[in-house]
Amino acid sequence: MDNATEGKRGLRATPSLELFQTLYDHYGINVDSKFVDLGGSSNLNLLVYDADRRYVLRVYRPYVTENRLADIQLVRGELSNHGVNCSETLLTFSDQPWLVFGNRLLEVEHYVESDTKMDSWERVQSGLPVLGMIHTTLQDIEVSAEAKFPIFANYIESNKVVNKTLQGTQRIRKWNFPRAEQEQLADNAEQLADFVSNAESELITQLPRQLVHGDFWDNNVFFDKGHVVLVADFDFMGERTRIDDLALTLYFTCLKFSEHPLSDDYIQRLSNMVDAYNDSLDNPLTSLERLALPLAIIRQPLWSIGVWVALLDEEKSARSHAASIGWKIEWALRLVDDIDRWSLAFI
Repeated sequence: MDNATEGKRGLRATPSLELFQTLYDHYGINVDSKFVDLGGSSNLNLLVYDADRRYVLRVYRPYVTENRLADIQLVRGELSNHGVNCSETLLTFSDQPWLVFGNRLLEVEHYVESDTKMDSWERVQSGLPVLGMIHTTLQDIEVSAEAKFPIFANYIESNKVVNKTLQGTQRIRKWNFPRAEQEQLADNAEQLADFVSNAESELITQLPRQLVHGDFWDNNVFFDKGHVVLVADFDFMGERTRIDDLALTLYFTCLKFSEHPLSDDYIQRLSNMVDAYNDSLDNPLTSLERLALPLAIIRQPLWSIGVWVALLDEEKSARSHAASIGWKIEWALRLVDDIDRWSLAFI
């Protein structure tokens, strides 16, 4: 139901006897009936057991190329070498870092024990310095075009936000559900896109771009005894400004803890998080980056319209996604009305 761009994305893989036989033939891992689907919206991620050993078996969607996976593994290795805990890839019997399984790529990594994920104010606060370490490490890494520009991601470029949003809203306006609701959603999305496009137009070209994680949030960041023990899920990794990566984390934090977005306490918490991130950078945030950060946060819900609503193949899936995004667009529009105070909080 979440295929996209006329089948180009592909569907999430499913467990099968053929998959487990391949795992045994190339890794010697003998999976009995005991395995756990770890979730994840993009890939099949299975916790598999072989005697007293545990591994994560990952099967990518068809659009992920070998060049992209090679760079994802390169990035995980570089980050591990620089103190960021990432997964360790298990090689096949023939010392290969992955396998081709049908029209998909398959990799296996050692399982990392954890006791919770990054889903509280406190854990986001302590996790953001790790994001800063990631950005510092990745700022000079060279990767392929497939790694820099993912086909599907929770990201919409500032200079394309109007055109991509219009692709989504034009689809919404064609649907046959309560006219007032769909018109309101489309109107709000277009209003928000126009605002951020105009507000960012002179800023965005002056901001440095680099490779970033792409989805630093919730069950992609795992803790054990209060420390980050695993940064996972580089599926949306790509080249963009580092404040876009930070903005995504702050955006999801705002949505999860939905106190009124204009309260002083709320904004101060976010400001403290920005400081925690900044303190871990080799090159601190510039005044322009701090000025642009609230705008990047406001832009975040538009990737739901300009990427997923616009590109999902199944109308039912696209409509379901659209139905879930309306209040988030309205939330962002409320920030527009108080953008000056938000900007001052991050300076």
